[in-house]
Amino acid sequence: MTHTTPLILSLTLWIVSFPIRAQPPADTVFTNGPIYTVSETMPWATALAVDDGEIVYVGDSDGIAPFIGPGTRIVDLAGRLALPGLHDSHVHILEANHQAQGTCFLPSGAPPESHIPRLIACAPDQVGTDWVLGFGHFIWDLRDHIDGGGRPPVEILDDAIPDRPVVIMEETSHSVWANTMAIQAAGFDTATENPPGGVIVRDEFGEPNGILLDGASEILLDLALAPNPELADLNREALLFGLDLARTHGITSLVDARGHWRRGYVEAWQQVEDEGRLTARAIVSLWAYPYLDDAEQIAALTALYSNEPNRRLRFSQVKVYSDGEIWHTSAALLNPYFCCTLAGPRGLNYFDEQRLTAYVTALQDVGFDFHIHAIGDRGVHEALNAIEAAADACGAGGLCESRRHRLTHVELVRPSDIARFPALDVTADLQMSHPFVEPPYALDTAFLLGVPRIQERQWRLRDLHESGANVVLSSDYDVGSLSAFEAMERAIDRGDQSLPDLDAAIRAYTINAAYLMQQEHLVGSLELGKRADIIVVDRNPFEIPKSQISQTQVEMTMVDGRIVFGEGAQDVVFTDRFESGDTRAWATAVP
Repeated sequence: MTHTTPLILSLTLWIVSFPIRAQPPADTVFTNGPIYTVSETMPWATALAVDDGEIVYVGDSDGIAPFIGPGTRIVDLAGRLALPGLHDSHVHILEANHQAQGTCFLPSGAPPESHIPRLIACAPDQVGTDWVLGFGHFIWDLRDHIDGGGRPPVEILDDAIPDRPVVIMEETSHSVWANTMAIQAAGFDTATENPPGGVIVRDEFGEPNGILLDGASEILLDLALAPNPELADLNREALLFGLDLARTHGITSLVDARGHWRRGYVEAWQQVEDEGRLTARAIVSLWAYPYLDDAEQIAALTALYSNEPNRRLRFSQVKVYSDGEIWHTSAALLNPYFCCTLAGPRGLNYFDEQRLTAYVTALQDVGFDFHIHAIGDRGVHEALNAIEAAADACGAGGLCESRRHRLTHVELVRPSDIARFPALDVTADLQMSHPFVEPPYALDTAFLLGVPRIQERQWRLRDLHESGANVVLSSDYDVGSLSAFEAMERAIDRGDQSLPDLDAAIRAYTINAAYLMQQEHLVGSLELGKRADIIVVDRNPFEIPKSQISQTQVEMTMVDGRIVFGEGAQDVVFTDRFESGDTRAWATAVP
């Protein structure tokens, strides 16, 4: 016979009678539709709960009831698809929307002389600077004009606007078209040597003809956009406009791919963050100027470094150009161009291998990841060499051990260099966001590169994926579309260089890019304990013809558990800067 002591009986009665704690209701619940989590363990779910910005439930609809209370917002998917917030890891979100930089627009394909009326008409509208700035035209518009016996392009701009410096950025951003006043402001004349990473294109008499390539063009733009109070306001307005576009496209994390710290861009990002209007997690890739003194620039970049783990805004990448661009014949090639070179037979380097190695070695020890523009096969090869040499110089236990460098564009890559991406843990960042990457356009540059080189080395997306490299897709907006679904469609429809399926394309815009941004522990998939960066789209791209994926539209965007686009979202601001750890307060935004 078992005897129960009074103490044990009392404890038993106390335990039985003590109320079992109920599951507290969540802030928001998603239900009644498919949820693609990008999780290896549970890729699909039908319900999800969010509380205080954190995902607290992912599973089937039978388990969601305890998370629903009187104040819970219920997002009825009504059959629509929910998935992790998108990462655009290479986007010009500030520059692309800058009012001062786009006053004059010159459409490509038009004869240069035909732009004179446009230039005369737009010049009075310039804001933010005494210079006249614009965007548009294609480098070959000017080259064909010259080859056809036309007068130097500088004279055309001088006729249109003789009394103010003028700089028009070419549509790829790798050259500018400038007038005499702008060229003189930079100190360029017949005796001037080409600056680092740039070319001053000249006429038969050695005079600058109005075309300035790559690093030379940056010098003029830095003069035109030297900080002033009006430009500071325009920087902020451009950034806010860009963030608005980003959230309408489901972009919850991004990397600003050209953080010109000498133009006031850092201050613009900080201001928007301080105002609580940063509706995406953002890394600003600080621009490495090819014409600055190395020691001074490394010190300046070191002083700007910021990588607080619970902050939405980080200054933790350095953007550096290894080379230029193919149409300008400035992309760095292992073998010469076939013809028509402006920048030497094998292109040019903004930063050659030795100099790039020095920058990566010095700044990865600070904590920076490198965001390296590399288009030509020589540019890619030398950038990989620099990263490898810097890794060899990395001391045990230093910050350099955890760096996640990447090469962006990778338009041409030598087959033997593909395996070096996973071996060095270098991310391959490719853009499928513009029609020019589609196979029908592949041979457009054959007169410069030759067909065999294009067939062997151009856009090796599948090869990079199968090598085991971390592959991400990004937009390079405004060169390409902000729509990730346009890029995904192209990425899985490239013949033998396609990604294997839509899952791989989505991962390239979510968890792979989160890894690149060193935040895969926070976002990039929908899993318990991660932050609630979630989007809802109007259709399930897994269930429609491949040719319709690009038509997918984002209908709701959530960042840190707050709906910032769609589903009745209001204009709200984060009144703290942190993505975890605190109960957050929100307020109505001010204009």
